[in-house]
Amino acid sequence: MDTPESREWQRLAFVENRDGRAAALVFAHQGIAQYASALRESDSCGNQYGAAYRESLMASIQVYREYLQKNETPA
Repeated sequence: MDTPESREWQRLAFVENRDGRAAALVFAHQGIAQYASALRESDSCGNQYGAAYRESLMASIQVYREYLQKNETPA
């Protein structure tokens, strides 16, 4: 089934296979920042992209966090 979560896992796998794990980690960090910003803006009556896609954005953020947790090495 094609879900927001499965699409994000596919996207992360594509980036990792094409550019390497380090690039996929950067991609995940950037995605979290961008999607969280869209959600904050929609909460403050700003850009409504976050409101329209709230569930999808939250699912994507969760996937990115899970990916980071599994693939980042502790410093």
